[in-house]
Amino acid sequence: MKPSAAVIAMALGALLLGGCAQYDSKRGVEVNWQDTVTTQLVNGQSTRRDVLALLGPPSQVIALDGESALYYLFERSQGKGLILLVYNRMQIDTRYDRAIFFFDQDDVLTEFATRLYPSDEG
Repeated sequence: MKPSAAVIAMALGALLLGGCAQYDSKRGVEVNWQDTVTTQLVNGQSTRRDVLALLGPPSQVIALDGESALYYLFERSQGKGLILLVYNRMQIDTRYDRAIFFFDQDDVLTEFATRLYPSDEG
């Protein structure tokens, strides 16, 4: 029994509708809070102005009771996927580089923490 032209056309159409996808996204502020920069900051001495001069505008300013925080975030996502007629699969890896700096009511740095996600390159 020979397959009809319609069945062959549907099979070819299903093959053509399937495909692969790649995803790459980078969002947030420029990452410049490496150790070489943050070693210039001293708790109890550095000010909000010092942090802003070194790092630029933050992703977010957080007002707390009696103190405030500057929050820096950079998001990097990469992924790949398989898109078929009946089944789809996506795999996305999202990594965050972040830094947060706390200040007292006089805008003096009280503490800070940073996290740079290790690069997969090289």
